[in-house]
Amino acid sequence: MKIQDILAIFRKLAPEENQSSWDNSGVQVAGTATETDKVAVTLEPTPAAVSRCIEWGAGAVLTHHPLYMKPKAPSADGMYLDVLRSVIPAGSWLYAAHTSLDTRPNGPAFWLGEALELTGKRLLEVEHGRAPVEASFYCEEPITREAADIWADHDGVHSVAQSRTGEVRLVCDEPHWRGLADKIEFSLGKRPLFYLRSLTAPVSEVGFGEAGELPEPMPFEAFMDRLAGLVERDALLVAGPRPETVRTVAYCGGSGTSLIERAANAGADVFVTGDMKYHPAVETPVCVVDVGHFSLEEEMMRRFALELDEALTGAEVRFFPGEDPFSVYSK
Repeated sequence: MKIQDILAIFRKLAPEENQSSWDNSGVQVAGTATETDKVAVTLEPTPAAVSRCIEWGAGAVLTHHPLYMKPKAPSADGMYLDVLRSVIPAGSWLYAAHTSLDTRPNGPAFWLGEALELTGKRLLEVEHGRAPVEASFYCEEPITREAADIWADHDGVHSVAQSRTGEVRLVCDEPHWRGLADKIEFSLGKRPLFYLRSLTAPVSEVGFGEAGELPEPMPFEAFMDRLAGLVERDALLVAGPRPETVRTVAYCGGSGTSLIERAANAGADVFVTGDMKYHPAVETPVCVVDVGHFSLEEEMMRRFALELDEALTGAEVRFFPGEDPFSVYSK
């Protein structure tokens, strides 16, 4: 399968335009391979994890966390240089789907809400809110049903219509407009003169974490037992006021300390996240369960690998499990 086709699917399933401004989702190392039949997925771009992927023969390695946030010279020994020494000689590509994946609506980052069967789900933090654009152009001949269906099936398209006067109107999410314009040009054999107008609604929102309601309220201990069965960790840390009953649950994979207030404002009885810090734990107005940075995101990447395996029909996809850097020591 061509590498560029693989990268296009990466970008479709984890849109780079949705990443945070501080992030570096996308190609980390551009390889020399033009085709591959093996794609590896793993959480962390550690030398050990990447080496396992390369030894398997992966021509493309997708990780969640980026290898670097800002470009830097490979001038000192360490994890960064070790990964480069593994990837570059193999000619493989290294790609990171970080906040581009975290923010994808109904994507694998929201697996816990699905597992808990939450209803009334809403984002904890909106990263981007975009209204679509309306594009119009004149076409002398009526557009065929086949062409209209092709345009309507393009990602981000809300509607396609043609008036009796020959004016064609399309409503499309702005990030997908350029690709749609190219598709229209290909269908018509020429590029029409487009008139674009920004709309104020509907607004499409992407962001981090979510809150929602359990199908039925649960005693706190029962909820904790259920949560412990969903995440792979030897110990869960609890801070803040413990509710007798849990009905509304908020969560955010990775590091979600900054979203405690948002979880409380969303009416959460419990907020599930990782990387909880001391002072926020002392002051939290809502019960916080720290399941670690690793557990929620490891499961996210396992599910993402399954999704990629269905999408990449010309390549084998294999998930390489990571290792939680923290372990529990009992006296």
